[in-house]
Amino acid sequence: QEAAYNMIAILDQGRFHFSYGMALAPLAAGEGDDSILLTAANQLNLAGPEAVQDKSQNATVANLNLQAGKKAMEMSDFVLAYSYFDNGISFLRKKHWEEHYKLSLKLFDLAAKCALTNGDIVILKLLSEQVIAYGRSYEDKLNVLYLVTCSLAFSSKLPESIEKGLDILANLGIELRGCRSSMEACVQETKDLLSIYTDDQILNTRQMIDPTMIMAMKFLGKIIGGMNQIMPASSPHVTQRIIQLSLLHGMSPVSPIGFAYLGSYTAKLGDISEGYRYVKLSRSLLDKVGSRDSAGEVISIGTQVRAYVEPLQATLEYHNEGFAAAMSSGDIIQAALNLTLICTTSLFAAANLQITLDKCVETDKFLYERKMVIFMIQNKCLHHSIFKLIGTDENPKDFSVEEVKILATNNSVMTSYYFQKAFISFTFRMYDDSKHFSEKYLDCIANTWANLLFAHSYHAFYMGLISFWLARKSGDEQQWHERGKRSKLSLKKWAESSQWTFENKWYLLEAEESYCNNNFDRAKLYYEKAISSAKDHKVRREIEVN
Repeated sequence: QEAAYNMIAILDQGRFHFSYGMALAPLAAGEGDDSILLTAANQLNLAGPEAVQDKSQNATVANLNLQAGKKAMEMSDFVLAYSYFDNGISFLRKKHWEEHYKLSLKLFDLAAKCALTNGDIVILKLLSEQVIAYGRSYEDKLNVLYLVTCSLAFSSKLPESIEKGLDILANLGIELRGCRSSMEACVQETKDLLSIYTDDQILNTRQMIDPTMIMAMKFLGKIIGGMNQIMPASSPHVTQRIIQLSLLHGMSPVSPIGFAYLGSYTAKLGDISEGYRYVKLSRSLLDKVGSRDSAGEVISIGTQVRAYVEPLQATLEYHNEGFAAAMSSGDIIQAALNLTLICTTSLFAAANLQITLDKCVETDKFLYERKMVIFMIQNKCLHHSIFKLIGTDENPKDFSVEEVKILATNNSVMTSYYFQKAFISFTFRMYDDSKHFSEKYLDCIANTWANLLFAHSYHAFYMGLISFWLARKSGDEQQWHERGKRSKLSLKKWAESSQWTFENKWYLLEAEESYCNNNFDRAKLYYEKAISSAKDHKVRREIEVN
C-alpha cells in the first residue's frame, strides 16, 4: 500500500487527503466517535492550505482544527492540541481578522495557552502580539494578556508579572495598590466577613456569570502566588478581594484559591485548626464551581497545611493528585509547584534518598523543558543536598545568569538556598559554614513566603538544632540559645496539631536546650522521649542525623 501511495504525484496525494478529510467533516460535526473528528483534521492537515480550491473551505478547515484542538486539550495533550490550532491558523486567509474574527481569536487564544503549557515562550509572544494588535476590545485581549503575565511569573521577571497584573486589574476597576493594613488585620477582616455565612451557604453561593469579572478573578488568582514570594505583606489583600468578589458576584473557578490561601495564612498566624477548616472548604468548593481549572493550586496550597494535621507521608499523595489536576488543565506553574513540593517534602519525610534523587532528576527535566527558572533554582539546591547526603561528588549544573539574578532579588528563593547550605554544613558539622549560612538565612527569613509551607517546620527544626549546637560552640551563646528556643516553641505548638510529625522533633529540641543548660538528666529524658516518639510514629531519620 505504501509503495502504491508513493507512486501518486505529491499534488494528487494532497488532493486525496483533502477530499477524504472534507468527506469526513460532516460526520465529525455529530456527537459520535471523536476519532472521526481527529481523522478528518489529520487528513486535511496532511493536504495543507495549498490543497484548498474553494476559498469558503478555508474557514471550514480552520474551524475543524479548532474543534480537534479542543478535543486534544480535553485529553490533556497540549502538544497535539497546539498542532491543530497551528494548522487551523495556517488555513486562515489574509484578511481573516476582518472576515472571521471570532474564529481567529479563538484559535490564537488557545494556541497561546498551549504554547505556554508546552514551555514555548517565543511562540506565545508571537501569538499574543497578533491578538493585541487585532483584538477589537480590551476584553478580547485579556486571555493573551493573562497568559503573558503567567509566562513572566516563573522567571526573573516575576516583579514585572505582578505589576502587569495589577495594571490590568486597575483597568478592570479593581485597585489593589495602596492597601496598608497588616497581614494579621487583613486576615481577621476576611474572617469577620465570612463569619456571617455558614459553610453550606458558601458552598451553595450562585456561580459567577460576568465574563469580565471571571477574567479579573483569574488575574487575582495568578498574582497571589508571585506576591507570596516577593510581596508577602500584600498577598492577603488579594485573597480578601477574591473572597469579597466571590460573595458579591458569585463563585468562579478562582474562588477556591482564595479560601485555600485564607486557610494557609490563618494557619501560619498560629491557628492550624481554623486554617485546616478553610482548606477543606476550598476542596469542597472545587466541586461546586463547575470547573477543575484551579484544582492544582488548591491542592498544592492546601496540602501544605494538611501536613501540619495529617501524617506527613500520607499527604505526599495529595501532591501527586495536584500535579495530575494541574497538567489536566494546562496549569504548568502549579504542576511544577506540586512536583517541587513532593521532592522537598520527601527528603524530610524520611523517604529513601535514591528514590528522592530520582524524583528530583525527573522534576529537573520537567522544569528545564518548560523554562521554569524559579523552580529550577529551588530544585537545584535540593538536588545538591541529596548528592551530599548520598556521598557522591556529583553536583547539579552551576546557576545561570538569570538564576543568579533571581537569587539576588527573590527573598523566598534565597531563603531556600541558604537553608540548604546551612542544613548540609550542619549535617557534616562544618562550624564556620553552618554559622555563616544560618546568619544569611536569618537575615532574609522575615520577608519571605506569606503562606504556610511544610518547609517552615523543617526549617524551624533544623535551625533549632543548628542554633543549640552553635550556642555550645560559639561566643554568642545567648543569641543562638534564644534562636533555638524560638524554634523549640514553634515545634511544640505544631505538635499539638500533629503528634505524628512534630512530637519527636519538639522532644529533640527540648533535649538540645537542656544539654545547652548543662541539665544532663533532663536532656537524657527528652532524648529518650524523642527516640520513643519517633519509633512510635515510624520516623527515624531526624534522630539519626543528630
